[in-house]
Amino acid sequence: MSTKKEIDPNNIRVSPRHLGQQRHPGFCLCCYCVSIGMGFRYPFDFGMPGLMHNMDRFEKNLVQAYYDSNGELPGWLSELGCTEPVAFPAKMTQEFPKLGLTLVGMPDAIFRKDDGSLCVVDYKTAKPKGADDPFMPIYETQLWGYAQLAQHYQLGDVSSASLVYFGNALKEFENKPLDLLTKKGMQVPFEVKMHPVDVDLDELARLLKKFRDYADMESLPDGVEGCKNCRLVERFVEILHSDDARRKMINDLWNRDRASMNMVLKSRAAEQRASLVEASRNWELDLEDAASNDFDSEPGPLDF
Repeated sequence: MSTKKEIDPNNIRVSPRHLGQQRHPGFCLCCYCVSIGMGFRYPFDFGMPGLMHNMDRFEKNLVQAYYDSNGELPGWLSELGCTEPVAFPAKMTQEFPKLGLTLVGMPDAIFRKDDGSLCVVDYKTAKPKGADDPFMPIYETQLWGYAQLAQHYQLGDVSSASLVYFGNALKEFENKPLDLLTKKGMQVPFEVKMHPVDVDLDELARLLKKFRDYADMESLPDGVEGCKNCRLVERFVEILHSDDARRKMINDLWNRDRASMNMVLKSRAAEQRASLVEASRNWELDLEDAASNDFDSEPGPLDF
C-alpha cells in the first residue's frame, strides 16, 4: 500500500508574493486571473540572473558568519532589536482546507528579539524607495506570509518584520571609478538600510479568501484600460490563432495549383514580417524606457 500523500486537484499552492500582487497600485484583475490559471509560470520568463541568486545567498551567509564569529548580529540589525538567528525549515507550508489553498513561503531570515518575540526579515538587493515604491505592498505581504508561517510552525510570536536593503553605492564613485579597482577586478560597496513593516495577519487572511474567489471565476473579467500586460496576452493569443489559421490555409491550398499557393504564401509571409517589425518597434520603445531607470532599484522577476 502506497503511503504517498494524494494531491487534491482543487488545492492551489500560493506564495505570499503572489497574494501581494493584489495590493499593487497597478493591479489588473484580468491579468491576475490569467496568472492564477498559469500557475504564475509565464512563457519566456527566464527568472532571476545568477548574480542576484549569489547576492541573496551571500547576504544570508554574511549575517550568519558574523554571528558565528562574534556571538552577536551585525550592528545594523540591532536597531530592529534582534539578538540571535532562529532556525527554521527552508520551505514552510500551511494548508487552509476551507479555502483549498496551501500557503508556501521561504523566508530569508528570522531573528529572536530582546523580549523573546520574533522579527521576520526579507533581504532585498536594491536601493530602498520607501513608501513611494510601487512594489512595497507586495514586499509587505511577503513578510506577512512569512510571519503567518513562522507562527504556524510554532517558532514563536512574531512581533515585527522588516525589509533589509543591500543597495550598491556606485553612484558615489561615478567621478572616481578607479577607487574601486583592485588587483583582481573591482570591489563594489554596499550600504544596508532597514524598512520596518507592520504585520497584518487579518489582511493576509482577506487576501487568501479573495485569491480563492478569483481562482473560482468561470470567465475572465475585463482588464484595466490601457493595461500593457492585457495587450501582450491578447497579442499572444492572436499569434496562436494566426498559426492555426495558417495551417488550415496551407491544407486548403494543397487542392489548388502550385502558382496560386506560392502567391498566397508569399503574401502571408510579407504580412507576418510587417507585423513583427511593428511589434519590435514597441519592444524597442519599452527597452528605451527601462534603460532610463536605475536598474539597481528595480525588483528582479522573483520579487514580483
